[in-house]
Amino acid sequence: MSSRGIQRERKVRALLEHEDWWTCRAAGSLGSADVVALRVGSRPRLVEVKSTAQGPYERFGPKARAELLLAATIAGGDALLCWWPPRAREPVWIASRDWPQEVIR
Repeated sequence: MSSRGIQRERKVRALLEHEDWWTCRAAGSLGSADVVALRVGSRPRLVEVKSTAQGPYERFGPKARAELLLAATIAGGDALLCWWPPRAREPVWIASRDWPQEVIR
C-alpha cells in the first residue's frame, strides 16, 4: 500500500472518530475492509478507502466490491467506499447501493 493510501485511511478514521465512531484499521490480509467503524445505535460500517486519481472504482473491482458487501452483510452493517483522490480536500462517500453492478466472473 502506498503511503498516500495509509495516510488517507488515517484521515478517514479521524473523520469517523470525530463523529463518535470507534474505528480500527483492517487493511491488507486482515479483511475485506480498510476501516471498521462501530457506534452505539448505528449499523456497523465496513469502509474501503481509495485514493486513486483515475476514479473510485479503478482499483475497487467487482470481486472486491462483492467481498466487502458480503462481509458487511454478515456483520449486519453497511459497506461504504470512501474515495479521496489526490489534492481533494474532502472524501466522497459512496454507499454500496450506488456502486456499479457488474457481474463477477
